[in-house]
Amino acid sequence: MKNSNDKQLCDIAIGDAVMELFNQDAPVSRTTLLAQLEKMIHAGGTAEEVRIARLALNVVKSSIDNAEQSEENVMSFRAKNVAADDSTQH
Repeated sequence: MKNSNDKQLCDIAIGDAVMELFNQDAPVSRTTLLAQLEKMIHAGGTAEEVRIARLALNVVKSSIDNAEQSEENVMSFRAKNVAADDSTQH
């Protein structure tokens, strides 16, 4: 991001997307949040609104990618530890 102002605007856009999902009584999930941010991009009134919505979408996507990567590392770590622990076998 360019600066802290972009980060703040991005956080606001994500919050607006979540609030819109709440107002619609829609479930709040990664999928619905991404879809709502896509709607915000297409409905953007100004170029700045569209830019911020795109930044927010990229932030959410990258956080999802990072979370999935972390989950893979944890699973890999657990699998290695289980395979290495044969102390219960006789």
